[in-house]
Amino acid sequence: MKKRNYLTEEDTSKLFGWIRFYKGWNFGFRLEKAGYFDERPVVSWSITQIIALIVMSIGLFYSLWFLALIPLLLFGYGKFYWNLPIKTGIEDCQSAAWGITYVEDSLLIYYGGAGNYEGGAKCKIIELPWNLTWVRTSTLMKSGEYHHQTQTSRKSYENDEAGEIAGSYDWLNKNKWQESHPYIDKYDDTVVTATISVEEREWRPLWFQWTSLFAFKRRMISIDFDSEVGSRKGSWKGGTIGCSYDMKEGESPLQALKRMEQDRKM
Repeated sequence: MKKRNYLTEEDTSKLFGWIRFYKGWNFGFRLEKAGYFDERPVVSWSITQIIALIVMSIGLFYSLWFLALIPLLLFGYGKFYWNLPIKTGIEDCQSAAWGITYVEDSLLIYYGGAGNYEGGAKCKIIELPWNLTWVRTSTLMKSGEYHHQTQTSRKSYENDEAGEIAGSYDWLNKNKWQESHPYIDKYDDTVVTATISVEEREWRPLWFQWTSLFAFKRRMISIDFDSEVGSRKGSWKGGTIGCSYDMKEGESPLQALKRMEQDRKM
């Protein structure tokens, strides 16, 4: 009986169809029952973690001091992905997974799952104390004052279908400060109209939401173009019709727009 090929788009005749290396730090480890539309199970780790495991496994025959290497099993450098030579028959974009990883100030603990078509991998997300949490978005209004949108008020905004609540999305759009200015698209030097408004957003560490001592604030202009800009305009992907841009201290909204006009080529 002829052996069937692996269900994968990778070239399994080459080493890099089985093993992949990338620069960067890695925290934790993960075993996936199958890869992205690849039936082979995947182990993700780092080169230094693997080295630490080998050294510790051998060293423990000589001294218990090698247990001090345990922390090095949890993080390391040189991301490493190894496809195991097992034919699972799974053709899915996200299979069951086991392990622990660190992503964007959160721990992700994987504990099985039934594949993407049945909910994907089961994962418990634990946000760490320093994980930045959104606290408010303040919008500059026509009156010159800022209207503050918080976690509590956002629920009422989203549920206000008629746009009658002071602070609902429709109400904000009607009453926020706006200005329109010509904008030169540096991609082809065409001139479009850019309508700008001003927002300030604030995030605080999860365990310190009660104080602004460690807050991260970002003031920016929000820009809406009256036609597409950038290298993708006119294509099936479409050009940029809106974006945001950080404002510098003491900078006016128009100055920020003109600085973006000079710096950005969409």
